[in-house]
Amino acid sequence: MARATRIFQPASHWGLNSYWQGDCPPWIALVVVLIGGRLAVAELWQALPSPLSMPLFGLLFLADMTLALWQLVGAWRSLSHWIDAQARGHVLLAGRVAVVAVAVVTVTHALDQAARQTAALVPAAYAGPQPLEVRNGVAYLTGDIGYDLLARFEATPATGVSAVDLDSAGGQVFAARALAQRVLARGLNTQVTRRCYSACTLIFMAGAHRDLGPEGKLGFHGYSLKAYPLPIDVAKEEAIDRAFLRDRGVSASFSTRAFATPHRDIWRPDREVLAAAGVLRD
Repeated sequence: MARATRIFQPASHWGLNSYWQGDCPPWIALVVVLIGGRLAVAELWQALPSPLSMPLFGLLFLADMTLALWQLVGAWRSLSHWIDAQARGHVLLAGRVAVVAVAVVTVTHALDQAARQTAALVPAAYAGPQPLEVRNGVAYLTGDIGYDLLARFEATPATGVSAVDLDSAGGQVFAARALAQRVLARGLNTQVTRRCYSACTLIFMAGAHRDLGPEGKLGFHGYSLKAYPLPIDVAKEEAIDRAFLRDRGVSASFSTRAFATPHRDIWRPDREVLAAAGVLRD
């Protein structure tokens, strides 16, 4: 039995209602009105100053969503009418997929605009890095050694601080060097009551006086290329810190043993070894 098809007859005069009813030719509805129209609207949003007043933003947002609905429904109906008349189901599927894709992009863009407007009107509060905890003249530097910890150290008022208590399993060597230089510049003492491993020991060695508590442990090892996202010359970096340890009064034999320890291991010398090598300084 033959399939009945309707004859697609586009309106001779296009208007808002005729487009809504799907009387506009599909190539005009899909390419010009829908896709071209949404691109034009996106450009207009970008040209608007930010932030807008909430009443104006709400009005424009509602108008945009109303326009998008009109564009999407008209394109969908136009495709359906034309493809039905031509009996080309596979083309109808492709056209409808295109309309759905534009709808998804439209909703995503709308949500993005709403998020930008909210963020512009209500910026996230940020008071800067939190200073280190300070008690009885001692600043407590705890956690992984990184530039965030450096920022916290710099945010800590220098007045009344005479020493830094270190408690860290290590971290970034370059951040540790920066922290060590700040400790040197302020003439601070360093102490370890729990643990100070790897990069943390560079900060410890910057102390004017260096004290290890009864339960404190210092841990040393060599550097690893895999610890950094960019290639580094491990031997060169170790030589820099060997020289730093030497300038801080540490024996060459101790530095050799420290950097000879593989990165995956840790060397925890006892107090007698540390004192004899010049690591501790009363």
